[in-house]
Amino acid sequence: MVVLETSVKRIAAVLAGVALALTGCQSADLKPGGAAPSDQGAGGAAATPKLTRVVFGINAPVLETNDYNEVGLDTWQLRPAYEYLTGVDLEGHDVSAHVQGLATDWTIEPDGKSYRLKLRQGVKLHFDKGEFGAQDVRYNWQHIIATGSRNPHAQRYKDTVSDVEIVNDHEVVFRLKAPDVSFIFGLGEQEITYNIVSKVDAESRDHWPRPGEQAIAGTGPYAIAERTPSKNIVYKKVPWQHWRQSPIFPEFEFRFFKENSTRMAALLAGEIHMAALPFEMTQQAERAGFKAIRSRAPIGPQAWMDLVGTWANRRVFPEEVLNADPNQQYVYPNTPLLDVRVRRALSKAINRDELNKAYYQGKAATIYNLFLDPSRPGWNPEWQRRFQDEYGYDPEAAKKLLADAGYGPNNPLKHTIMPSTSGAFYPELNDVVDSIAGYWRAIGVQVTIDQSDPVTVSAKGRALAFDNHSRLVASSIRQFFGFGIYQTGTTGGRTGSELKAVRDFFENNLRPTLDATKWDGIWRQLGDIAYNEHPNIPLFWLPALAVVNPNFVADYPFSGTLTGTYSNIEYIKPAG
Repeated sequence: MVVLETSVKRIAAVLAGVALALTGCQSADLKPGGAAPSDQGAGGAAATPKLTRVVFGINAPVLETNDYNEVGLDTWQLRPAYEYLTGVDLEGHDVSAHVQGLATDWTIEPDGKSYRLKLRQGVKLHFDKGEFGAQDVRYNWQHIIATGSRNPHAQRYKDTVSDVEIVNDHEVVFRLKAPDVSFIFGLGEQEITYNIVSKVDAESRDHWPRPGEQAIAGTGPYAIAERTPSKNIVYKKVPWQHWRQSPIFPEFEFRFFKENSTRMAALLAGEIHMAALPFEMTQQAERAGFKAIRSRAPIGPQAWMDLVGTWANRRVFPEEVLNADPNQQYVYPNTPLLDVRVRRALSKAINRDELNKAYYQGKAATIYNLFLDPSRPGWNPEWQRRFQDEYGYDPEAAKKLLADAGYGPNNPLKHTIMPSTSGAFYPELNDVVDSIAGYWRAIGVQVTIDQSDPVTVSAKGRALAFDNHSRLVASSIRQFFGFGIYQTGTTGGRTGSELKAVRDFFENNLRPTLDATKWDGIWRQLGDIAYNEHPNIPLFWLPALAVVNPNFVADYPFSGTLTGTYSNIEYIKPAG
């Protein structure tokens, strides 16, 4: 069995050694008995929490920063404080629908490509910075595309938007260069790329605030109160009736734990009240009297091996990227990842059933085509029927595919697994990476696991310096944006595969089509292309779970796959 022993065995001693009385347990540094807010927005009746601060234990973000130009997948660390122009249905009933956010209405202009947005009035900014308005919307676009910006979506906004026109204080028009159906998704809570911050506050600073300095004012139900790198982020409820949802807990804290076992011990000891835990530890916590809350959306985050190195040779942003031969279609025309036999071999070497049983007791769902699902537009049942032959575990077939591609004992395929940015969403990540490396070594691949620090990886990624790499990703990213970032590199950061057949169909057929009645058929055609091309290696739809101490937390209504896994913490409900 290639799967390594899981870290859950290490928790046995913790479980045996900790005596927990679930009634009344609390860390000494917490502040019990804080006054409950008398106001309450949509989402439930007011209640009196037993805690002033509810603490959520989680892995630290790869890059700890208050600048959304830097965060990448780690935008969850800013979510309590910042909002978006459109929102989503947190219950996950309609994965394609937008709901009102800081914008109350949006329409396509007569030119067929630009979007006019009406903005919500009377929304307060943090730290007495006035009210949200059109100038803040335009400023955020300018901040994303500014010279030196490291925002992974900068190229998208630079290429797509010619201007953000201010009509009046509460109306703007995004002037687009061409029709783009995916654009409106990028402005909203579905894709979490366009955080709204205060223009006045941002321009009053001589630099973007670092961790430890007061964050730029936003409009969220909580404001960032303090941040200690490698330790925590503390948020405080805004002192007014929030337009959307006033939290019941006066304070919220993300507290960081590198080890799953340490996070579990902190939950058992009452030092934290909520936690992201591996599936097996979640079950052990339930047996100890804790409660596992599942996300509302019908499907959870997805996990896959992102194949990195098939970069299309085209203009990129920022401009410090290496200069490739202009006559070549790809930056690295000799990368083995351009051979579909290699991509398919790496996929067929992985025993998904074994991984599922080892880490999820068989309760994760197989992804048959990345970002596509029966609940989403474009589903083709043929993908599931053909999956075993095309993707399923068959190490002998994987070896033959490698041999057909020219690799074998005398010329082994060499490949590097990069550090992942998904630890907060995927507590089992390190164990699964080790297991996948073992599967690949079993078919003769020489695998190296890169242990570089996140800053180095981020800089190399911006320069497209990875030529034959992969990384394990777990994300709640949506269909449009998932393809745009990880399957084509066209609508956001260039972080995954950029195979020409997939990219061209996405760019030429899907993005320009504004008629939603045509999406299903176009998605199915795109899905067929991606299925046969193997741009990345699909693994699982994961159960999105938050473990809570039921003495303090009664419920946590989070979508799990529509807005970032652990989002909308303002909806946490205290125990009565």
